[in-house]
This record gives sequence, structure tokens and C-alpha cells, in this order.
Amino acid sequence: MVRLNSLLVTVIVGNIISLSSFAANASIHSSGNFTSNGQCEAYQSFRKQTNPDNTQLVNNKQYAIKAINKKDFDWVQILIPNASPAMRWVSKSCGTTQFNSDDLTKSSTSTSSSTSTSLKTSSKSCDTRNDFDSYVLALTWQPGFCEHVNYKGNKPECTAINDGKLNITNLTLHGLWPNKASCGTKYGYCDRYARLDLSASTIKDIAPWMPNFYYQTKFGEYEWKKHGVCQNLDANDYFLTATKLVEKVDASAIGQFIKANIGNNVSTASFKKNLISHFGANAVDRISLACSQGKYLNEVRLNIGKSFNVNNNLQELLESGPKGRPFYGNCHKKIHIEAAGK
Repeated sequence: MVRLNSLLVTVIVGNIISLSSFAANASIHSSGNFTSNGQCEAYQSFRKQTNPDNTQLVNNKQYAIKAINKKDFDWVQILIPNASPAMRWVSKSCGTTQFNSDDLTKSSTSTSSSTSTSLKTSSKSCDTRNDFDSYVLALTWQPGFCEHVNYKGNKPECTAINDGKLNITNLTLHGLWPNKASCGTKYGYCDRYARLDLSASTIKDIAPWMPNFYYQTKFGEYEWKKHGVCQNLDANDYFLTATKLVEKVDASAIGQFIKANIGNNVSTASFKKNLISHFGANAVDRISLACSQGKYLNEVRLNIGKSFNVNNNLQELLESGPKGRPFYGNCHKKIHIEAAGK
């Protein structure tokens, strides 16, 4: 009898634990429409990141919503008829959600009105894919960065430059950043589970313009996860497009002025005057500098429009973007353009 009672207690406790675990991990039934804003992976399990047949969302296609992962959701379960299995989870940042109001009421009677509002307006945030209004093209003057910026961690390209083993005499890519004016500098991380997958030929093409790729993919992975996934191009097209922009700027009056003054001190006023003579004042209002200690040039940033054409000339690209901060940025009136090597 004692053994029987013990067995019953074990079974009951086990069932309670199982039910509690189920409740903690259960999704919330929902219905409505999910409209994709680009190609995203559709997972069978978003926790395990499993995608058996490599199913991708189709841009601007509408899918039926079946569930969300929690009240303050970040994953949506949708029906993709041609996938196997057809029920897939996608990040909320991969599109916009429109829930059926009646279903929201039924899905959880304890859901407050503020949570309901959160569900309906979740796409109005700073981490929703393709919800940006311009780009910032950030270009690094690598010698100035490597010698004077107190960066975190190890940067093998900087070690090589400072040791004289790598000679960089062109502007390089820091990043091509989708930007949303209402978010300030906070727009990004539109898919925190994103993974970078570049072809060997892409890495070879971009390495001269993003030299960390000579040694590793760590910096590229960071830029892709923070910025790249917020726009619609896949990783290869995104980095190759960014590379074309860097080449264009490097060959322009911007790159020419910098390279003509390597090792010299120059005034920011003369730099700006030179660029105005080539692009006009309106375009130059979309350019700003960044310096270490206010003195050593390490970056040039350009604002360009969301729907830019990479084949347009640089003046057209600049005039498509919004005005930015003053040209001199955080730089002093006199700046130094560093040469490679210590």
C-alpha cells in the first residue's frame, strides 16, 4: 500500500511538472496576416534554428498567422503551404503583423489593453526589418583608426598595418547602415539570430575594402547582425554593394584629398572647400568626419537615400540622402592624416 501511494505521488508530481513546463513554453494561438518585408528564414523551431528544407519568405507575400511565442512576442508562427512541415516560425522583424481583433481577445483573457496595443503596433520599432528611411555609409581611414582608436579586442588587420606587414592606402568599409531618423542611432539588430554566410568569391572581392576579411569574418558578422539584416539584400549582395560604394568614394575627390595629404596636417575647412568645388554645398551637407582625440582622421560618413542606385555618381547619391551633422563632426580645425605603420 505504501509503495502504491508513493507511486501515485510520483505520477501526480510528474504530471504537474510536465504541465507547468508545457504552460511555460506554450505558444499563444493567434490569427491574422503576416506580410513579409524581405527574404528571411522560416524555422520549424526558432529555439533550435532548424529549417529542414531551407524555406525562405518571399518578399511582400502575405501569410496566415497561427500563433505567437508569447504576449510580448518576437516570433510569429505562420502557414507556408509548400513547406514541409508547413507551420513555420519567423522573426517578427521580418514583416508586419495584422491580427484579427476578435482572436486577440480570445487568445488570452488576461492580456491587458496595453499588450494588445503592443501586438498591433509592434512593427513601429527600431528593430523592424526594412523600416528605415536612409543609409549611412561609414568609411574608415585605416591607418588613423589602427594607431589612435582605443578599440576593444584583437584586430589582426591593425596588427599587420602597425607592424608594416599590410599597407592600406585606400578608404575601407566600416559599414553600410540602414538608418531610421526617429530612432537616432538605435536602429538595428533586426534579427538577433542572423548568421553570415558569404561565398569565397565575395570574401575575396571585399577583403581589400574591408581588410578584417583577410584574417577572419568576425567584424563582418558583427556588421551583418547589427545592420545588414535590417535591409532586403542577402549577405553577398549587401557586402558587394557596399564595396562598390567604397570604391566609388575612394576614387572620388574625398579619397583623392585624403591620399594626397597622407602624413600631413590639413584644415577641415580646406577639406570641405575642396569637396564643395567638386560636389556642391548641398551634397557636402551629407558628409561628416570623425577623428580620434579630435585630431587624427579615422572615418568619413556619408548619408545616402534608402532607394539609392549604386551606379549613380557620388553627388547624386549624396543628394538622395538627408542632411547630417556638421562636416567637421568631432574633429578640430586642424587634423592629421596618418600614414600606415608606427
